[in-house]
Amino acid sequence: MSDNDKNLGRWMRARRAAALVALLGAAASAQGQQPAVNSTVNAAEIGRSTDAWLALQRDNRAAGPDLPMLGDAASLAYQRYLDSFKNKIPDSMGSPLGSGGGASSGGQGSAQAY
Repeated sequence: MSDNDKNLGRWMRARRAAALVALLGAAASAQGQQPAVNSTVNAAEIGRSTDAWLALQRDNRAAGPDLPMLGDAASLAYQRYLDSFKNKIPDSMGSPLGSGGGASSGGQGSAQAY
């Protein structure tokens, strides 16, 4: 048997071994998947935990202490707050649907007339 035949045989065995490893890995991952029945249980658990978080926020039971804002940051924030009353609140922000293209959603940089 020549060296080329030996190398070809080794190459074929290596390809078969790699294919076998890939198939076994795919089978193992398929075995590890949970059935669809558990997804409805998980959805119910998510609903309960979401309701609990919303109740916690609504009732303000876990609020931290108020933290003061001192110095320049406070005065700049208050000035921005006061300046916000200079702008008229638009009746509608418009809709990007049916606008004939473009990515503008009618935000601050848009050219809508108020």
